[in-house]
Amino acid sequence: MIRLLLSLLIISLTTYVFSQDSLLKISTQNDVLVRTYQIMKQLPDSIYQMKIVSGKKMEIISLNSQQLDLSTNNYRQLFKRTPGLYVSEHDASGLQASISTRGLSANRSWEFNMRQNGYDIAADPSGYPESYYTPTLDAVSKVEVHRGSSALQYGTQFGGMINYQFKDKLTDQPFSLENSQTIGSYGLFNSFTALGGNVKNWSYYGFVHHRNAEGFRQNSQYSTANYFGKVTYQLKKGKISAEYSNSGYVSQQAGGIFDTLLHANPDTSFRARNWFQVKWNTLSLQGEYAFSPLSKIHFYTAFTFSDRNSVGFTKALTIMDTFNTSIGSYNPRQVDIDHYLTQSSEARYLKQYKLGQQLQTWTIGARFCNSEIHRLQQGIGSTFSNLDLTVLPDNSGNLFQKDLVLGTQNIALFSEHLFKVGKRLSVTPGFRSEYLINQLSGRSNNFVNGILEIQEKKRFILLGGLSSNFQLYTKEKLKWSLYANATQNYRPVMYSELLPSSTTEVVDQAMNDVTGFTSEIGTKGFFISRKGPITFDVNAFYLRYNGKIGAYNVNNAPFKTNIGDVVSKGIEAYVEWSFFNPFFKNDAASELLSVYVSGTIQDATYVSWNNPQIAQDPTLSIQGKKVEYAPSQLLRVGVNYEYKGFSFNYQYSYTGSVFTDAANTVLANATATVGQLSAYDIHDASVSYKFNKNYQVKFGANNLFNEIYATRRSGGYPGPGLLPSQGRSIYGTMIIKL
Repeated sequence: MIRLLLSLLIISLTTYVFSQDSLLKISTQNDVLVRTYQIMKQLPDSIYQMKIVSGKKMEIISLNSQQLDLSTNNYRQLFKRTPGLYVSEHDASGLQASISTRGLSANRSWEFNMRQNGYDIAADPSGYPESYYTPTLDAVSKVEVHRGSSALQYGTQFGGMINYQFKDKLTDQPFSLENSQTIGSYGLFNSFTALGGNVKNWSYYGFVHHRNAEGFRQNSQYSTANYFGKVTYQLKKGKISAEYSNSGYVSQQAGGIFDTLLHANPDTSFRARNWFQVKWNTLSLQGEYAFSPLSKIHFYTAFTFSDRNSVGFTKALTIMDTFNTSIGSYNPRQVDIDHYLTQSSEARYLKQYKLGQQLQTWTIGARFCNSEIHRLQQGIGSTFSNLDLTVLPDNSGNLFQKDLVLGTQNIALFSEHLFKVGKRLSVTPGFRSEYLINQLSGRSNNFVNGILEIQEKKRFILLGGLSSNFQLYTKEKLKWSLYANATQNYRPVMYSELLPSSTTEVVDQAMNDVTGFTSEIGTKGFFISRKGPITFDVNAFYLRYNGKIGAYNVNNAPFKTNIGDVVSKGIEAYVEWSFFNPFFKNDAASELLSVYVSGTIQDATYVSWNNPQIAQDPTLSIQGKKVEYAPSQLLRVGVNYEYKGFSFNYQYSYTGSVFTDAANTVLANATATVGQLSAYDIHDASVSYKFNKNYQVKFGANNLFNEIYATRRSGGYPGPGLLPSQGRSIYGTMIIKL
C-alpha cells in the first residue's frame, strides 16, 4: 500500500523545479542574513560546458560526503535522485558499476558511454564497451548523466553517457589536504588522501586511495589501489591540463549459489579458487580556448593501456570444485587474459551568434578512436588456490585455445544547432556520422582449421535527432519548461557476441548491429517559495531496440543471432521539496530539511521473435514476454536534514521483480542460471557531524533491515549460479580537510 501511494505521488506531483547553480543563496527580506545551501542535483536546460542540453534528459549529481557512502562506491545511493536507473548490486565492493536504464542490459554498464573527466574509460568504446574500471567516488566532485537523447554528441549508444568528474583542486590556497579513513563490516578499510592547490597560473590535484575487505560472503575478499595526478595551466583565454590515473584491484570470486540457499545461507560459496584482476592505466591531455566570449574550442586525447585477468574453476554449479584423487590435486583452472590498448581523441567547437534578437548556438565536433585487444582465453591453469596466472601448454603445444587480436577504428563527426524561436521556444536538430572498422584474426578451436585470417567489417552510420524546449515561465523564482526529443541510436555487435563462448555454440555470420531510437517528452523546473525550493523532472519515454542479440537452440546447440525486437516505454519522475530553517526560523545557522521521491514505471517487452522454429510451434515464441533484468517499478524515497554541523540522511529503495531469461522462466533451473528474481526493499541511514570546519565524523548503516536479495544470475564469471547481494553493513568515517 505504501509503495502504491508513493508511486501515485511521483506521477501527481508535476509542478515546479530547479536552478543550475551548485550553490543556492537565500536572503531574508531585509537582506541581512544570507544562507547558503548546496544543491545536490542540477537540471540544466540550455548550454552546459560547451554542450547543448536543451530539450534533453540531463542531470548533474553533486557528491556530498554527508549524504553518501563514498567508501564503497555505493551506486544505489549515488543515483538515488536519478529515476529509471537500475543498479545491479551483486558486487558489494564497488569495483565495477553495473547500471542500466529503460530495460537495457546492466552488464558492466555497456549500454552507456562511460567517461572520466570527459574521456572514455571502457576497454573499447565501440567493440567492447564493458567498464572494468570505475573511479573511486572519494575523488569525484560530480557525476553527469546524459540519457539516450544525447547519443549524437557522445556516441551511438542507447543508454546515454555518464561522466565522473574529479575535483580540480581542493582550494585556491597553494596547498590543501583532504584525508578520510573508513572502517566497517566484513573487514572493510578504506583510506583516501588527496593533495591540491593553486600557485599563480598553475593548479594541481592528486590522490592515493586504498580499499580492502574480507567481503560479505566466503571467498569474496578484495583489495584495490588507485593513484591519480593532474596539473593544469591557466591561459589568458583558456587552460590546458595533463593527467594520469592508475588503478588496480584483485577480487576473489565467490561464485553462485542455489536458490534454496539464498535465505538460509546467503554467504555460502562453492568456489574458493576463482580470482579476478584488473590493471588500468590512462594518460590524458586536455585543453580549451576561447577565441571570443561567443566562440570556444575544447579537445582531449587519451591513451588507455590495461589488463584484465581471471583464473578459476567455471564449471556449472552442480559440479563441485573438489580434490581430484585420480590426479592427486584439484583440477586445473581456466586462465583468461586480455590486453587493452586504446587511443581516443575528440575536439568540440561552439559558436554563438545573434539572429534577430536571439542568441543562437552551434556546436560541431569530431572524434577518432583506435582500439586493439589481445585476447588469450581458455588456458590450462594451475591446480593451486591462489591468484596464479601460470599457463601450461595443451597437447598441441599452445598455451591458450584462443589467441585473438581484435581491432576497432572509429571516426565520427557530429553537429547540433540550438535555434531560439522567440523568447520561449528553442529547437535543436542534429546529426552524427560514424565510420567504423572492426577487425578480427587469430587462432581458436572454434574456427575451421583453427586459424582465422584477418576478417574486416566496415560500415558507415548516419544518425539524426531533434529536441525542443518551451519555457512556460522564466522568472527569478519560477522556471518551468516543457521538453521533447527523438534520437536515432545504434550499437555495433560486440566482440563478445561475435565469438563463440563454447565449442558447441554457433554464431550467425549474418548477425546485424542493433538499431533503434529513443524518444522523450516531459516537464521540469523549480519554484522557490519562502519555505524553500521545489524541484521536479517528470517525463514519458519510448525506446525501440531492434535486433537484440541472444541465443536459441538449433539442432541441440546454442545459435547466437538477432533474436528479436524490444520496445520499452514508461514514466520517470523526480520531485524534491526543500525547507529552509523549518524548526529554527530565526537562527543565524543554516537549517535544511529536504524530501525527495524518484521513481519509474516501465514496460520493456519483446515485440517480435526471429526464431524460424516457431513457425511449427508458436508456443516457443517470446513475443510479448518481458525483457531480462528490466523491473517494472523502481522507487527511491529519501529524507535529508542538516543543521549547523549535524546531518541525517535516510533512503528507501524498492526494485521490482525481474526475469533473467527471454523465456521468462519463473522457477530456477538445476544450475541456478535462470529463474525469476524477487522484488526487494532496501533501507539506508547515516548521521554525520562537522566540527571546527575541518573535521567530519560519519556513521552509517547500509541495508539497515538486512534484506536478503539477489540482482543477478551468472552463466560464467564470476561463477555460475545465483549471486546474492550484501546484507546489513555498518561503517564509520573520519574526514580531515586542511
